[in-house]
Amino acid sequence: MSHRGRLWILLIPAVAAMAAMLFIDRIAQDPAYHAFSDTREFAGVPNFWNVFSNLPFLILGLYGWWRRPHLAEARSRPGYSALCAGILLTGFGSAWYHLAPSNDTLFWDRLPMTIAFMSVFAMLLDERVMPGNRLSALWPLLILGAASVVYWSWTESHGAGDLRPYGLVQFLPVILIPLILFLFPAQYLDNRWLFGAIALYALAKVLEFFDFRIMQATGYMSGHAIKHLAAGFGALCTLLAVPTRRP
Repeated sequence: MSHRGRLWILLIPAVAAMAAMLFIDRIAQDPAYHAFSDTREFAGVPNFWNVFSNLPFLILGLYGWWRRPHLAEARSRPGYSALCAGILLTGFGSAWYHLAPSNDTLFWDRLPMTIAFMSVFAMLLDERVMPGNRLSALWPLLILGAASVVYWSWTESHGAGDLRPYGLVQFLPVILIPLILFLFPAQYLDNRWLFGAIALYALAKVLEFFDFRIMQATGYMSGHAIKHLAAGFGALCTLLAVPTRRP
């Protein structure tokens, strides 16, 4: 298949998703989203396990920065740097949100996650979909992702919350990234680690959905806390997908 034909395969679901967004009524944040199964306090910290389980993001963000000087491909550095920043800030933002769950603190949880998602998406686009283009997709995607979170927060503050743009930038890459991995040949990003990240992301969403049931089944650990661990391993996979120089 020609490069143009593969581009059309990417464009069709992207355009369809953006068009569908225009025909869907605005989506406000469900207040029940902030109700988690494990609200236990420990050492004076409310919702302790949901807060503490964000520690892997802090560790992995620092680990990513440690790998940064040794990257094998110089052109991966901007996207990789943004990815590391997004992972590190997710640790802080998610912990802050879980200390006192609300729409206001959720903003600081979603913003760095969007930075991490858009960074991975931009690296793949620059590496495979438009490798000969000198214009990077990184900054436009970072701005678009951040704007979707700011827009959602602004609409919530005015009593007319709208999650549609955030939902688009959150889930459209989940559809397009596997297509890119299947359709476009790898140059330096490792498909095995990226597929591992996708699988762990899917697992994290399942754990999040069954938060209460997992808490009832285990009696000591909620699905949401385990979700943070699965997402952390997924973040590790994305970091390892960007190769470093061997000694």
